[in-house]
Amino acid sequence: MAVASRPDRVFLASLGCAKNLVDSEVMLGRLASDGWALTTDAGDADAIVVNTCSFIDPAKAESTDEILRYAGAKRSGQLLIVAGCLAQRYGAELRELVPEIDAVIGTGAFPKIREIIEEARSGARPLHLEDRDAYLDRLGFLPRVVTTPRATAYLKVSEGCNHVCAFCIIPTLRGIGKSRTIDSLVAEAKSLVAGGAQELVIVAQDTSDYGRDIGMRDGLARLIEAFESIDGLRWVRLLYLYPTSVTKRIVDSMRASTKVVPYVDMPLQHSHPEVLKAMRRPPQPQRYLELFDEIRAALPGATIRSTFIVGFPGETEEHFEHLLSFIGRAKLDRTGFFEYSREEGTAAYSMTDRVATRVKHERIARARDLQRTISNANDAARIGERLDVLIEQRRLMPASSNIRQALGTRLVSVGRSIREAPGVDGNVYIAGEYAVGSFVDCTINGHTEFDRYGTLAG
Repeated sequence: MAVASRPDRVFLASLGCAKNLVDSEVMLGRLASDGWALTTDAGDADAIVVNTCSFIDPAKAESTDEILRYAGAKRSGQLLIVAGCLAQRYGAELRELVPEIDAVIGTGAFPKIREIIEEARSGARPLHLEDRDAYLDRLGFLPRVVTTPRATAYLKVSEGCNHVCAFCIIPTLRGIGKSRTIDSLVAEAKSLVAGGAQELVIVAQDTSDYGRDIGMRDGLARLIEAFESIDGLRWVRLLYLYPTSVTKRIVDSMRASTKVVPYVDMPLQHSHPEVLKAMRRPPQPQRYLELFDEIRAALPGATIRSTFIVGFPGETEEHFEHLLSFIGRAKLDRTGFFEYSREEGTAAYSMTDRVATRVKHERIARARDLQRTISNANDAARIGERLDVLIEQRRLMPASSNIRQALGTRLVSVGRSIREAPGVDGNVYIAGEYAVGSFVDCTINGHTEFDRYGTLAG
């Protein structure tokens, strides 16, 4: 009796942002549809794929460390494939410096993962960086293996970016902005919902600019309206809006939608006009504050998140104090702060008057202290709020946990409400055991610095 042959197995490590994760899921889907089995054990894999990030120095270091780790453990007959932004940026050098790498796949070639692996098996050590600006025409994004918790999936609406921010390497790595069609996005959204997704997290480099390159005005508003027809879709969460491309039509469509949650992630990067001009960003801090007021008026109780860069070249103490004042006025719910990272290939790379590392450390600590006070006040004001929470896991809390002591139980269910985006905003802990993937009506009883906790409403 013939023994069935073992299918090829692939292990994939995905680094960086949610947009990169979608690319990873597409690669897994392409391989799975061709008969490859997916494994979580790199040692058991016939091919290891590392999908890298290259946005700032810490991301490059993490990607490099991962590549070297798998290269060092690589066994005979196993393939090591390096994909993503680091591959696009340093592909030839990586292949030369790390001889264990069998193939390099840039940001536009990943849909050809199966063909590239077959090429690598022939010993060719291929380097594919082409088609970065054209791949959407032939991608389709399906099939795709979703790796997030079943009830949540990311939906990438466009690739690349049309902005030329002085600190950012993304347009060089990902090309200009390229939007998918509404029809293709609705088709994929329906497929994701059919697979169990109840929350879709919409991502792009600039989500609010969606559709402009294909002739749509207020394309995001039209996409939001198209999502209304999808049965079974409960939450739509919008990430990475750009302040000057958020129009009244987009805000109105968010207000009218039965699916878009009142959550806004709008990276601003700074507040002082002189720093914003140097960054090649819109120098309109007063307009930013007005936009927050408009969003809060249209979406009462909205959660607003932003990110800021500290220590950009030429940032003076006066500039930084302006940023602190802005943060104090904006009263954002959550904020991420990053120290400026000098990236080769960006306009800011050659800028002089760089800020000393110790000054960047000191400033970012001050900014975080201020935001911590604001966030704690916002969370305290929301104690008693009643929210639906999407359960993602159950957990036994250690005896030292403040949440365990507050809830009076060791076993808790962990999830997110409309106020928490996956991976960046903490969790909601609920006393009791509830089914993963279910929604629980919860009353918020308290909070820690990053998380909130409560009990079943009523």
